Amino acid sequence: ALPDKRHLAAGFAFSEGVSELKSAGLQWRLRELPGPSAEFELALHIDRSESGVVATLYTDPSCYSRAAAECLLGQYQTLLQAGLADPAQKLFSVPLISPEQQLALQSIEDSVLDVGERSVAAHIADWAASTPDVIAIEEQGRTLSYAQLEARISDIARWLDGQGVKRGDYVALNLPRSTDLVVLLLAVWRAGAAYLPLDPEWPEARKRRVLEDAQPVLVVSAEKAEAEPTSLALPGIRSVGLPQEVDEAGSALSFPEPDLGDVAYLLYTSGSTGTPKGVVIEHGQLLNYVAGATKAMGLSVCQRWALTGSLATDLGNTVLFGALFNGARLVIAAPDDMQDGDHFARFMSAADIDALKIVPSHLEALLECEAPRLPKTLILGGEATSSALLSSIARISPECQLYNHYGPTEATVGVMVHPVSLAQDIAGPLPLTQLLPNCRYRVLDDNLHATPTGAVGELYLGGAQLARGYLNSDASAFVEDPFIAGERLYRTGDLACVLPEGGVRLIGRADDQIKLRGFRIEPAEIESMLQAQPGVKQSLVRLVGRGGDTQELVAFLIADSEVTSVEGQAQLREQLAVLLPEPMRPSCFISVEHFPRLGNGKVDTFALEALAQKTAKRKTLVKPRDAVEANLCQAMAELLGRDEVGIDDDFFELGGHSLLVIKLVARIRKQFGIEIAPGVVFDHPTVAELGAALRESCAEASTSGLAELDSN
Repeated sequence: ALPDKRHLAAGFAFSEGVSELKSAGLQWRLRELPGPSAEFELALHIDRSESGVVATLYTDPSCYSRAAAECLLGQYQTLLQAGLADPAQKLFSVPLISPEQQLALQSIEDSVLDVGERSVAAHIADWAASTPDVIAIEEQGRTLSYAQLEARISDIARWLDGQGVKRGDYVALNLPRSTDLVVLLLAVWRAGAAYLPLDPEWPEARKRRVLEDAQPVLVVSAEKAEAEPTSLALPGIRSVGLPQEVDEAGSALSFPEPDLGDVAYLLYTSGSTGTPKGVVIEHGQLLNYVAGATKAMGLSVCQRWALTGSLATDLGNTVLFGALFNGARLVIAAPDDMQDGDHFARFMSAADIDALKIVPSHLEALLECEAPRLPKTLILGGEATSSALLSSIARISPECQLYNHYGPTEATVGVMVHPVSLAQDIAGPLPLTQLLPNCRYRVLDDNLHATPTGAVGELYLGGAQLARGYLNSDASAFVEDPFIAGERLYRTGDLACVLPEGGVRLIGRADDQIKLRGFRIEPAEIESMLQAQPGVKQSLVRLVGRGGDTQELVAFLIADSEVTSVEGQAQLREQLAVLLPEPMRPSCFISVEHFPRLGNGKVDTFALEALAQKTAKRKTLVKPRDAVEANLCQAMAELLGRDEVGIDDDFFELGGHSLLVIKLVARIRKQFGIEIAPGVVFDHPTVAELGAALRESCAEASTSGLAELDSN
């Protein structure tokens, strides 16, 4: 493969003049670097002979594979031939890709699959007729068969109809991950409407912003039917509780199946304009994803699928609809199962889970336990996977079939996967080698020209899963396909390169969008919330590394001194807590007089990161007073990627979050031999407080572990 993030040293040696290079006949030879050229990774020698011009490319095999070198030679030859054919053309229009390669790139479509004309909802209903007694959903020991699921869907659909829900409406769902939520969203489809999932953990202010934009006809919460309307009731939007029992009146009411062009769901993502934006997904797009993913990853053999995340993002749609589309069992994890490594291992074992999709950083935290457990089929998505996690998976479950999964919400969950070889792929960043059926991708430059193999461009996606667009928002991210008239592409903002062996590798971002713990975050949305606060004049939010794989959101503020004081920052945290979800809240605020800029006027991100690192070391540390505090300080420092942590430092203000709490709890259990719940860390975020809480817990349980540690 081409070298990653390396300086390219290239030498050009001409044994004779090149005045006659205008000859179109070119010969090529490929050689490993000889002694005189050993200081170069590449050395291109051009010689003139009786038969014409001969170019020889010498390579350092530790930097370039033969396939990569041959690609470079081919691109150079194409460039020369095109330049000679039309010397007056503009430089950016000179191709690096041959007509044959261009034709292949224009028709990149891995496979075609006939998914039929019936929606995912119709396929789920079919299982109620063919396998009525098979368990469809399991949650903490309670189950619903496919027949019972069908009956419950019909009941709730009739109730929704009675609430005034009509075909084409949006219905907002404000419920936690549960059987009720799954039944409700399927009932919304049965009633002809589309669902809008809200995360109950979102602050009320964010929910209201989403509802004001989407204007659903109804908000359904996990309350009893007779409960008073919630704070989510807005003008023109009714808010009700989900009933546990439905009146039998109107039981003969029937509903037509959804058309593939009907809207299935509306999903809100972080918005680059400062407000969340809704992505409109149709039934046909969802059907192609579920059917295509089933084929690409062989998911039809999976019998027990674990639903572990919020449905307010589409990460969980792979499991939710993959299980029910294939007539398998959907097992819904309890909140504690996903916040504690030992609980997660027991859940996986007790439910005999054989299919799981999860964010890599979440899984990495959960595997820090005594007896980790993995399923037969594991799908990782939402962010890059570290080599350390791949090594852990290979050690825990070498027979696990692992898939790297990629796709933005605008392309309906995912469009590319890679079956991971735990023997071969463990060392480097995982590629994406397989397109889902009926989908396509292109890697294009700034002029929408296809980039040659190995060159970095922006990844564009197209095909059957492309979203209808954004609700009430600019659709500039959707552009016309320059190679197929009448077709659209979605501009992902992800930088990528086409690999010589096929597929692509993601390189980074073309914009400021951040992926943190699987959450898609637009800094502009956070910045708009900050700049709305009194005393804040300007703000910039960046993701800063703290050592190892630890990263945190840092807000740089040009603000009045009252805002950046200790008290002012505390008030700022409190205000953001009612405006933004937890992953979008900066863990650190840094006051600056101005933002450092490069010569071209752009913000100097490296200077900001250096400032953040320097600021992190300024606070006076209070040293640990005993062995217990010393061990806790060391554990926190390692997890936070810091040199030191004092006993009065707040774990969360230093960048701690829920996934690091899982790891910290696992280390405390192993280090001290005591049982501790994650909630103890949230309630006691400093070492001094946490140490005192652990001592109190040991005293109540008559455990001597901490006393023995202090005495050593």
